[in-house]
Formats: sequence, structure tokens, C-alpha cells
Amino acid sequence: MKKQTEQRDARKTYSIGIRSGVFGMASNALLFAAKLTVGILIRSIAITADAFNNLSDGASSVITVAGYKISSRPADREHPFGHARFEYIAALVVAVIMSVIGALFLKESIGQIFAEQSEPVIDAYVYIVLGAAVLTKGAQAVVYGVSYKKTASLPMRAAAADSIGDMLATSSAILSTVLWDVTGRNLDGYFGAAISLFILFTAIRLLKDSVSPLLGSAPLESLVGTLREKILSFDGVLGVHDIMIHSYGALRVYAVVHIEVAATMSLTDAHELVDRIERETMKDLGVQLVAHVDPRVEERSATDLESLIRAYLSERFEGVSVHDFRVTREGKKPRVYLDAELPWEAETSADAIAESLRAFDDGYEYFVEVDHR
Repeated sequence: MKKQTEQRDARKTYSIGIRSGVFGMASNALLFAAKLTVGILIRSIAITADAFNNLSDGASSVITVAGYKISSRPADREHPFGHARFEYIAALVVAVIMSVIGALFLKESIGQIFAEQSEPVIDAYVYIVLGAAVLTKGAQAVVYGVSYKKTASLPMRAAAADSIGDMLATSSAILSTVLWDVTGRNLDGYFGAAISLFILFTAIRLLKDSVSPLLGSAPLESLVGTLREKILSFDGVLGVHDIMIHSYGALRVYAVVHIEVAATMSLTDAHELVDRIERETMKDLGVQLVAHVDPRVEERSATDLESLIRAYLSERFEGVSVHDFRVTREGKKPRVYLDAELPWEAETSADAIAESLRAFDDGYEYFVEVDHR
């Protein structure tokens, strides 16, 4: 059932992405041809730069279509988690193309600023083409925005934001043309530089958004909080920690968690509890959960010792929290096992915490693991 649902969602995302991509390819090709013709006729670097910006958008649409085609492929032996991350690669390629185009036209625009000014040769068709371009980009923004809401796809979000920015860029080209036509002052190079900088800014932002998930970005705090709240809502769960979330595209999210249950709970009951949590988490949140069970000893002596150690460590190590606490009788001295969770910037080692605990109470052997959050 889960696999059929994933396949339906993948087909839906693929269909929406392909339709939006084809629309982008066709509309951007028309805009490129029209703006390039106008830019050459009136010798406007701003309009020509905007035309090549549309060409990069068209190339983005081609890459997006290819990306959806590849990312929609089902999981196989070589890629057991599917191919959904290819959409990040597609977005990365688009960002690189945009960066090159932005840099080239920034160079041309700076040269235009210092070049000899020419007389304007502007007819009504220039305004008609540019006005139609603004309306077309507005339509693209709507189509891409609706597609993003339906699919949560990074390329769709990037395309929607880019289309809104293109509306501003084309509006700048119109303003440059009006000023040139009315005042005779050619500010084309300045507007071309502004459009080029906008292209570069958009490319850098898209680079960040596409590279970050490929490197393994931290999950949203809202998702972590929702997942924690969901698990804690089950009777028998005493605590949850060490939540690790991995995303393989918008439709494939996996999480690994440690769930604390009473040490007196039978293995069969603990297994049934975790199975139920995994099923309902997948059903309600769309997260494939893998849980590790941690037994918590609730004997009075162990509980009191844990409270004392928690209080002691919180006074000496800023931001520390303790979990997986347990006491065993394996050696000559009772052994205390615990995990100390620290902020990423903390430089405290497990040995330093264990040494501090031995100074606090040398009646135990201490075995400490350090986690970061």
C-alpha cells in the first residue's frame, strides 16, 4: 500500500513537472527570440541581457523536464532510495548556467557604461514586446507557484521565484527604454548591470538551495518537533532522542530515532509499540521511521542517581542534556552508561565528562558517549 501511494505521488509530481517545464520551454523561447530581436534593433544591452536571461530560463526548463524524468524513476538495485535527489542536481546545473550568463552580461554592461552613447531608435513595437514579456513572466510565476504547492519541488520553487524576478528585470528594461526615448540619456549600461547582478544573485541563492540538501542539511526544526510530539503521544513512551532525518526528495523522508521505554516492558510489547509508532508516523506524517529501543531503569536508586548527575553536569557543561542513562552491575564497581548531548560548537569530550563524573562520585565507573545537536 505504501509503495503504491509513493508511486502515485511520484507520477503526479512527474506529470505536473513535465507540463510546467514544457510551458516554460515554449514561453521562454518566444520571449528570447522577441527580446533579442528588439535588443539588436535598438542596440540595448539591458534588453539583450534580459533576452539571454530568458534563454537561461528556457534551458532551465529543459533541464527541469529531464530532471523530472530521471527523478521519477522508481528505486532499483543501485539506487534503493529512488532518484528524487536528481532534482537538486538539475537545479544546480541551472544555477551554474545562470551564473555564467550573469557574469558575461555584467562585463558587457560595465563596458556599455563607458562607451559612446548612441541616438535612440525606439518604436511602439519595443513597448509592446516588453509589456507582453512582463505579462508572460507573470503567467509563468503563477503556473510554477501552483506546481510548487502541489509537488513541494525545489526546481518549481526556484522557477517561480525566478519568474517574479524576471518581471522586475524586464520592468527595469522598460524603464531604461523610456528614459532613453524621452530624455535621450542612455542609462542602458546601468540597467543592464542591475539586471546582470540580479541574475547572479538569483543564481547564488539557487546554488545554496540545491547544494545544501545534497550535502545533507539539518532538518527543519518544525519537522523534528512534530515528529517528537507524535512519538511522545503513544502510551508507554518515556522519552525520545537522537532524532536523525534524511531526505531523498520531497516524497522520501526517513528518520532514525531512539525511543525510551520502561526496562520492565517485555521485548514483544516493546516491538509492538515501535511497530505501531512506525506505521502511524508514516500514515500521518509521511516519514519512514526506524526506531531503536532504549530501556529506562525506573528503580528509585537509579532514578535518584540520574537526577543528581543531570543536575551536576548542567552546572558544569553549558547546554548539556543527558539521555540513555542506565546503571549495571557488571564489574567490581557499578557501571553508569549515559549519552551527553551537546551543542555543535561545544568542544567538550566524552573523556572530560567522564573524568568530571569520577570527581563527583568515584563509586561508579562511567561510560560516556557524546552527541551533538
